[in-house]
Amino acid sequence: MAVISKGIKLSYKAGEASSFVELTNLQEIPELGGEKESIEITTLADAAHTYTDGLINYGDTVSFKFLYEKAQFTTLNGLENEVEWKVELPDSAACTFSGVASVKLDGVGVNAALTYTLNIKPSSEMVWA
Repeated sequence: MAVISKGIKLSYKAGEASSFVELTNLQEIPELGGEKESIEITTLADAAHTYTDGLINYGDTVSFKFLYEKAQFTTLNGLENEVEWKVELPDSAACTFSGVASVKLDGVGVNAALTYTLNIKPSSEMVWA
């Protein structure tokens, strides 16, 4: 059976908090996970290039899009230091990681909903459970 995007949740835990705070008005999530970088290990005796796996690269930033709501926008904009993040899928699979957040109000045109983007720079592994 297919799993659809309805019900995906993003939450965070900052400082000494004991539980995650669920965010509202989430519209889009990024790709989650990474790729192992390749390290070339070709020797002069090899007939072709050879490689081994390097570190996992999650990318510089993962970006989440929200409908604008002043209180949540202000709260997220005030987060400092590293925060723990959790993305929960509708089938209860969850990805957790740590990272530093920044927030920006998205551009807008005539007759459009205000949105903002939460950008997170990952500072730990992304763990799926």
